[in-house]
Amino acid sequence: MDLRVNRQELADALAVVGSVAATRTPKPILQCVQIEALGDHLLLTATDLELGVRYVVTQVEVSEKGAVLVQADKLGQIVRESTDEILVLQSTERALIVRSSDGHFQIVSQDPNDFPPVAQMEGEADFEVSAGTLREMAEWTVFAAARENTRYAINGVLWELEKGHLNLVATDGRRLSFASGDILGKSRSDGRAILPVKAIHLCQRLVGDADEPVRVKVLPNQVLVRTQRATVTSALVEGHFPKYQDVIPTDATKFAQLSTSEFLSAVRRVALLTNEESRGIKLSLTSQSLTLSSRAPEQGEAEVTIPVKYRGDPIDIGFNPNFLVDALRAVTADEVSLELKEPNRPGVMRVGNRQLYVVMPLNLL
Repeated sequence: MDLRVNRQELADALAVVGSVAATRTPKPILQCVQIEALGDHLLLTATDLELGVRYVVTQVEVSEKGAVLVQADKLGQIVRESTDEILVLQSTERALIVRSSDGHFQIVSQDPNDFPPVAQMEGEADFEVSAGTLREMAEWTVFAAARENTRYAINGVLWELEKGHLNLVATDGRRLSFASGDILGKSRSDGRAILPVKAIHLCQRLVGDADEPVRVKVLPNQVLVRTQRATVTSALVEGHFPKYQDVIPTDATKFAQLSTSEFLSAVRRVALLTNEESRGIKLSLTSQSLTLSSRAPEQGEAEVTIPVKYRGDPIDIGFNPNFLVDALRAVTADEVSLELKEPNRPGVMRVGNRQLYVVMPLNLL
């Protein structure tokens, strides 16, 4: 293998594939990235056996085709720290040589034939969705997924294809986030799959322009997501996702319309005076204002009042401020609505007709 490649594009590619390569594993080969020179492009591949990625680099001049397998983190560090616009990569039987105008690096390589295969998308996709839609939906849901819960199904994000719409749902048992978006064209069939959080984060990094189509194919035990630049393959999370429709309240009697930025700022400021013992903040809603307050023993107390458009009887209700901040940070609209019923019933935050967030209240007594 002998080639010249744009250093910045290669560095960006290695940052992506390096995030997939395993860092702690009894199999050193999983710490590697496979680089294949294929005429007019490079193909970089990495996998931890659960998640895999195939990434294309196009700003390259290939003098001799070939393949090499080297440690992803070490090559990434060398490329990132180099300053040349163009790097030269050459492979021998036992090493990859990286040349710059003032440097020469030789990295021990392994046999590319020993690298486990990473699936590529074959045939038609089950459906397509725009990159902008997928990115917004993922940002609205992924933070609400459980972490290391024994109910494995809620450790991922549910992808539900239904009647021309793609729904993404995540929950950790104390909150639930739902987003819906239109797909492009027609789908081959409706269906459901639970994707790991790590796979969602990788897809978020890979989607490009908002109008770019992202192709998705769901198989019995894995999913493939193809963007303009890369293909992600991931094992699915096993188990049955909870019937999320039963968790979403539909009997609210109190409705508030709030500025997203003002609400987020107020929650963050009031949360400064909370601790492990008093981890909640109180929301007091009246006809014209929302007062947020907190109190932490031996630290002090805080109170912030912001304007609100409110319909309903006054109410005091407590929430975990971190749960509110997670959702508000993902909001792209100028306003959010808050729907409540009783202090001991879940609250619902809505953004338009396509995004909602259910959060359990806290008892502040």
